[in-house]
Amino acid sequence: MATRHQQHSEEILSPKNLTVALFLLSFATVLFTIVLFRLLTFFIMPSLFFDLLFIGFPLGALAGAYFFHINKVSFLRSLWILQAVMLASVFAMLACKHFDYLRAHLFDVELQQLFVQMLTFTLFFLPFFITYGLSEYVGYQVGRKHLKGRMPVVYTIYLFGAAAAYLFAETVFPLLGATRLLGAPFILIAIAMLLLAPPLLQKRLLVIQQMLVVAVFFIPQIEGGFLNLYKGTSSQSTKSYGDMGYETIYQEWGSYSLIEVMKAPGIDQYIGFYNDIIQWRFAPGNGYDTHSIGMIPLQRAPQDGRIAIIGAGAGRQVQYARKTGLEQIMAIEIEPTVIQAVQGPLADRFDQVYQDDDVELVIQEARGYMENTDQRFDLIYLPSVGGYPQMMLEPGNMIRTIEAFKTLGNRLTDRGVLAIWYPAVLDPKVILTEQYMHTLESSEIGLHMRAFRTQGEFLILAAKHSNYLPTLEDVKEFYQQPTGMMGFMPYYFFDTPREVEKTWDSSSFTPISDEQPFLAGNVQHIFSLEKVGQLFALVGGLLCILAIVLLILLRKRGNPKIQGKPFSQVVLVSLLVGANFLVIEHYLILALFKKLYVYRDALVLGAIGFLVISGLGSTLITQRLRPVFQFTGGVFILLILLYHESLSPWEHIALLAPVAFVTGSFFPALFEAAAKNPLGVFAADSIGAAIGSMVSFFIPIVFGFTWFFSIATVIFWITAFATYLFFRNLNMSAIDVPTASELT
Repeated sequence: MATRHQQHSEEILSPKNLTVALFLLSFATVLFTIVLFRLLTFFIMPSLFFDLLFIGFPLGALAGAYFFHINKVSFLRSLWILQAVMLASVFAMLACKHFDYLRAHLFDVELQQLFVQMLTFTLFFLPFFITYGLSEYVGYQVGRKHLKGRMPVVYTIYLFGAAAAYLFAETVFPLLGATRLLGAPFILIAIAMLLLAPPLLQKRLLVIQQMLVVAVFFIPQIEGGFLNLYKGTSSQSTKSYGDMGYETIYQEWGSYSLIEVMKAPGIDQYIGFYNDIIQWRFAPGNGYDTHSIGMIPLQRAPQDGRIAIIGAGAGRQVQYARKTGLEQIMAIEIEPTVIQAVQGPLADRFDQVYQDDDVELVIQEARGYMENTDQRFDLIYLPSVGGYPQMMLEPGNMIRTIEAFKTLGNRLTDRGVLAIWYPAVLDPKVILTEQYMHTLESSEIGLHMRAFRTQGEFLILAAKHSNYLPTLEDVKEFYQQPTGMMGFMPYYFFDTPREVEKTWDSSSFTPISDEQPFLAGNVQHIFSLEKVGQLFALVGGLLCILAIVLLILLRKRGNPKIQGKPFSQVVLVSLLVGANFLVIEHYLILALFKKLYVYRDALVLGAIGFLVISGLGSTLITQRLRPVFQFTGGVFILLILLYHESLSPWEHIALLAPVAFVTGSFFPALFEAAAKNPLGVFAADSIGAAIGSMVSFFIPIVFGFTWFFSIATVIFWITAFATYLFFRNLNMSAIDVPTASELT
């Protein structure tokens, strides 16, 4: 009786409904991951421990193999568990602020403490990735069973769902915010479960769940309330300034971060925060609230000259330039949400700074703009260009390399000056400043340079001709003018500017280049190469230990017993396939990063492009055609390696398309070959993905892009050759297809 009921339950699982359900499930889990990682950037780089989270997938698959049947009932049960763990993960996010080590110790990072933070965050969110892996492992097999044994089609559905999630998150994050996007996956999974025709009681529970989540969406100030619970309490946070009486007057998600503006108590002064770290100040009138050596480049700019301010933010330097009478001011800002705030609801508070006819507003990445413009400038100003470990996920890290400074130097007129200003807190050991000084005076750039500092700030000035640079006496004369006459707040201490002298020989210095942009700013001295190498060893060692333990566990239950293929060979090929998938995806992302100059833009475009192309390859490549595409992909990846410096972003995508196309066919073919027991393939592929993620994170930082591109090329060729040998004499039509009783 029970068997007939179960069979009937399985029969009503239509292929159309299942296809949509699998797509929604993939969409939901990837969307939840994207939002989770975007929030975690408030405290740490998720890439530091992302590879450890991949271990959750084989653990979830093991749970599926031991405790779940491959049928609709078990699939629904796995999705209930997934939602419960997702809810627990939301609460785990609220505990992250109590482990805010990396951001709170920017200039005194102890590797052991950072590793503890990484492990803590891994333990917080590993349960989600375990249940993610469980639902995917069961979903793959249920999908294959009801879609006529077509695992390539099932895999395509999952990859397309992931690509759609990236596109959706990028489009609607500023509109919906983090809280509602955390809730959206619950609705999507509930819809997917309803499409699977669950029992009546479960249907009612799912409808109630959807109504509750939608109701949460309409709670007034839900986003602000959640973020207030989530954000940290460091001295640079909104919480710290709120305790001092500052009031939040603006809070919106931008393209790259959470943008917040606070007003000082009792006076018209404003401060801006990106991802809960203070980034700029603005005072109506002159823009500045007190004297600053950062005013000097603007004060000395010729009245008939053209100036460009890179990273204009709320317009402090733009406002001061307006007050000094400059009439050709270009403000370049990459984050459109800041401009929308200052031009829109905060326009009057910010003195209509961007509505002035003398101000030309450019909302674009600055380096690309400077490379493509013919304009020359009498002043190019980079305010607050510093660096800290989270810079890797910031939009501006390609503006700090020697190639970027060379571009900016070429955009100067004969009387032009390049100015770099930042607070002294970003360079307590004066290492960053000397790095800039040696870079600007290097033979590749050849500018004359002078650097000045006070107790609270640094100013570096460079020009083609030294007579356009101020002397120390000029700086002192300006800085020590009576503040009351200029409309600034009075001094609370007397601070005499002084000139910064180089303390080490330039022969021992190699400027940061586009080859290793992650080390730009002072990251290499906060998060040194030695520490990166040690962290690489720690993470790699832990990953290897976990992988070995998992593979030992898999020997008993995970052997698919493919005729003529020992378990060790199946595991090795699966490891290569998983590693290759992540490495080639990152190849495209990093190749785009070198051309687009903005890591997040490259990440989104590269991930979407790779997932779509590999998804097409999963469906369209047959066993007979695979060797042809393997060889073609190998040729194209060699061409990219040889000519990547001269390729445009779209040429990179076009040449990597055959590589991604054939890469998408490897895993479903292996899964299909092991259909009777795919546990070993699924788990080893996930472990390989963890290894690929680790390689993709550490190798570009430690050795540079060229090394990574070379390693990725070798990995692809090895994977292509290994899969060719694996499938060469394998008769897929002769492989036993699991029966319903075997699956259950």
